[in-house]
Amino acid sequence: MNWTELRDLLTRSPKPAVVGLHTSIQPRRDNGRGWPPAGVVSTSTRFAYRPPHDWFLDHGNGDISLDVREPDEGPRAEDATRGLEFGAEFPWDLAPEPARLISPVPGSALTEATSQGDPAAVRHDGRDAWAVTLTTPSVPHPLYVVVDARTGILLAAEIEEVGYREALSELEFPGELPDSRFQWSDAVAEAEEAHQRRRDELAAHYRERAPVPAFWPGGRDHFEPHVFDGDLATGVLAIDLYNDGAPQETPAMAVLIRQQLGSAPFEPGWAADPEAFVHRWQDANWQWTLALWGQPLSPEQLERVTGSMPEN
Repeated sequence: MNWTELRDLLTRSPKPAVVGLHTSIQPRRDNGRGWPPAGVVSTSTRFAYRPPHDWFLDHGNGDISLDVREPDEGPRAEDATRGLEFGAEFPWDLAPEPARLISPVPGSALTEATSQGDPAAVRHDGRDAWAVTLTTPSVPHPLYVVVDARTGILLAAEIEEVGYREALSELEFPGELPDSRFQWSDAVAEAEEAHQRRRDELAAHYRERAPVPAFWPGGRDHFEPHVFDGDLATGVLAIDLYNDGAPQETPAMAVLIRQQLGSAPFEPGWAADPEAFVHRWQDANWQWTLALWGQPLSPEQLERVTGSMPEN
């Protein structure tokens, strides 16, 4: 097996129906001077794919999405860029998803790549595969990929130098997937409704008592705190501080998240976007995450914000 043959395997269409788990990790954005301190974004998504374009995605926490097309609907413009692509601001400006690895179009990162050696036979999550390190114009670092030997699906893509990795695991190939897998069934609708009820209860409970800072750069005239996710039993909260109207030279959007000490990061909505700037701290009772869009707080501003938090 050489790279040309492996690339031909990658472009083989259509890809088969498959269900499994997609995971990813990539670094968070900083201001170019190491602030905020280095952090990562991790995702885990259960998926089902039916060729050529149907997707069921379960992101956890009741967050489910469907992308289903009518049988006579042809390709869309976005299909041409749904494979493995890397933008000008990589590693921040991409949204990892299983469609990047399972795609009828492999993406320019692969079609324009050259190999640094012959592919090597490997095992990936119990499957026979081929692994190869590539040079591609899309990124300034080597791109390591693992390709399923039977189906031509990308099982993993990694750029070690920047801490980026996407991978598939727990794969099953059922041959065909029924229409019901890609419809809003009673179970899916009930999960969505339960998630929304929990959000509504939280918003009502904390409407007048959301724990927000007394100090904010540019003042708080534009603040409209709204609890949009969390859990009443554990005290987990995600609070939109405001969505627009921020003074110039301040963050354009802000989400404050409260969790129990020692918890794995809870980052709902755009707080999980690696282009968001994220500050973290803890007090005697809680750990806190502040996700900001547009720019981070300075160390001095962050100290004033954390020092103005209410006792809880």
